[in-house]
Amino acid sequence: MTLDEANAFARRWFAAWNQHLPGGSIANLDTIMACYDEHIEHSSPFIAKFNAAHGGGDTLRGKAEVSAYFGRALASNPTPPGVTRFDPMRVTAGTDSVLVVYRRWTGEIAGEVFFLNTAGLIVRSVSHYG
Repeated sequence: MTLDEANAFARRWFAAWNQHLPGGSIANLDTIMACYDEHIEHSSPFIAKFNAAHGGGDTLRGKAEVSAYFGRALASNPTPPGVTRFDPMRVTAGTDSVLVVYRRWTGEIAGEVFFLNTAGLIVRSVSHYG
């Protein structure tokens, strides 16, 4: 993957997460999920913390499971209109992967590694916070 390809992916992913629905404070879940493959595997420390009532663990598998989790997260952690949910700081390219580093609306720094398929969709993602 080239750095240009990684940056193009990152722009699309950040735009999806930072978009607000008209008159609302919640990002458009359909736009977000358009970045993910049907067989997505997503791992995050927040999954274990906030998903206990929905199966626990720290890894979600499949687009439906990830979408339900993201939907709950967006509903319980809305950002007001005009507030950037994720402020990009750095994008790096790997072998069929992208690392993005950003500041969350909470001020916390986060990094996510995305493994992409040939269609440019996320098949595996691993989130890091700190």
